Amino acid sequence: MIVFVWWVNNHTLSVNQYEVESDLVNDEITIVHLTDLHGASFGKDNKTLISRVAAQSPDLIAVTGDMFTYEDEAGKQTALTLLKALADKFPVYYVNGEHDDDEAFFTLLSENGVNVLNYKDEVITVKGTELHLYGIDNVYFSPHFDLENAFKKDEKTFSILLSHMPEYERFKPFGMELVLSGDTHGGLFRLPFVGAVFDGETIFPDMNGKFVKGLYEVEGQFIHISGGLGVYPVPTRLWNRPEIAVIKLQPEK
Repeated sequence: MIVFVWWVNNHTLSVNQYEVESDLVNDEITIVHLTDLHGASFGKDNKTLISRVAAQSPDLIAVTGDMFTYEDEAGKQTALTLLKALADKFPVYYVNGEHDDDEAFFTLLSENGVNVLNYKDEVITVKGTELHLYGIDNVYFSPHFDLENAFKKDEKTFSILLSHMPEYERFKPFGMELVLSGDTHGGLFRLPFVGAVFDGETIFPDMNGKFVKGLYEVEGQFIHISGGLGVYPVPTRLWNRPEIAVIKLQPEK
């Protein structure tokens, strides 16, 4: 029984739905957010993961890093195969984390149709709505970090920042409508009604006001932190199954 519970919590996928409303959105837009694969496989060549993502009919896929673990060449190939397969079907936008910070990997992604947004931005139109996508590759932040040093905010479009690290307080002054981040793994070990037990710094961080997993709104700005897909350094997920996050952008009601 214990082995079964461990296996379900660490090796079966969950699909979690979130909704964001904005007067800058004209029609429903579906974003699938993936992060922290760490070279894991769900089915041969990740076919189960690909199938579950495709079932959401995403308008775009946002990938926020650590898709393989540092120096894991097999995991790197697994991540490349997955992202190439997804990019063959859907627009995919990617930023790296601390583990997959690899220029050769970025080149392979670009050659296989993945849009690498490491300190780049792009405006796309989806169902009559303009989305302004921004991406950063920071895994460390200086005291003087300021998004305005790299980008100019477009007030007329729905702005989305892809950042592996969920440093929301540092992003907040820029005024993104939505931030997509990973890194936390949802705290890995979670308890019902309590949330994460420990996030590396704080005991019961959810109960102490820290952003660990889920969709948060602060003064009209949203941040989504995914619990991620893989396990690192060891598979210790509990009440925190590998996550395919589905974010529905909706016109303001």
